[in-house]
Amino acid sequence: MVVQNPKAAAVAAALLMAFGVVLVSGGQAPAADEWNFYMHQSAPNFATSRGAMQFTEEIDKATDGALKVRLHLAGTLQINASNITQAVGENVVQIGDDLFNSGNIAVAGIPRLPMLIQSYDDFAKADAVLRPYIAKAYQAKGSTLLASYTYPLQFIWGRKKLESLDDIRGMKLRVAQPEQGEFVRRFGGTSITMSAPEVPSALDRGVVDGIFTAGVGAVLWKDLLKYGYVLIVNVNNSYFIANTEAYSKLSPELQGKLRTVAADTARWDQETMQKEEADSVQVLTAAGYTFTKATPEENKRAVDAMTPYWDAWAKSRGPDVVEALAKVRTALGR
Repeated sequence: MVVQNPKAAAVAAALLMAFGVVLVSGGQAPAADEWNFYMHQSAPNFATSRGAMQFTEEIDKATDGALKVRLHLAGTLQINASNITQAVGENVVQIGDDLFNSGNIAVAGIPRLPMLIQSYDDFAKADAVLRPYIAKAYQAKGSTLLASYTYPLQFIWGRKKLESLDDIRGMKLRVAQPEQGEFVRRFGGTSITMSAPEVPSALDRGVVDGIFTAGVGAVLWKDLLKYGYVLIVNVNNSYFIANTEAYSKLSPELQGKLRTVAADTARWDQETMQKEEADSVQVLTAAGYTFTKATPEENKRAVDAMTPYWDAWAKSRGPDVVEALAKVRTALGR
């Protein structure tokens, strides 16, 4: 459900009661030293869920117990993972790991533009450029940006022959975001949006012919896919954010420690997933997958096809996004 006015107060009250916290006069939030952390991932053993648990433990250690954070994985509270931006901004929870952010923070969609980010180095350069824009956008929604990271690089996986851009024509591909859908359309395919739990049966029944994901995702369905077309299409960028009102109540020392632990956790998440991605590709190779690395010519063809879309996409989202995209392209030489 969307946590926003006019229902925000009622939702906040219900959730806070679930936490065992009684609202005081004026609807004030819980004390700043007892925070709730909502995570976009539901699987407890996934790398980012493990990172989130480490985050809560390290905060307790770093602050000598002055700031305690309770972790809630996706689905354990009545907050949709796509609404973490609002939930943190409205102080329903005090901290969040916001992966499904681009519908709420327009400028955060830039790293997801197909063919713009093609490596971890690209992401680092773009992230440095975007940080002030992202921080400003979150601030306008009541949150403070703490740290950022990306999931592994996204490419295309198929249950039938998928070894070139031309093979996309006529295929039905499950996408995780509309920008990927535009990529599919430009190469003659049909994009389909569905939740992750629906993917296995859809692949098994031929409802979709393939998916966009990284190896850590494909390995979950390794018996249903056969091809990996290694053309880096985009990344999935996530942000640690804190409610600004709650954050401002912390001492400068605690604020610094919170930022440090958030940055350390974000780096651990990205590096751990990068390692697990390499392990996943080895598992899939051993399972008989056919991997085809896109040629430089194919890569250029894809970039040329998507470049006009980048500009149109940014213009539809306002001058700040246009400015940020231009700076990112300059940084990347793209």
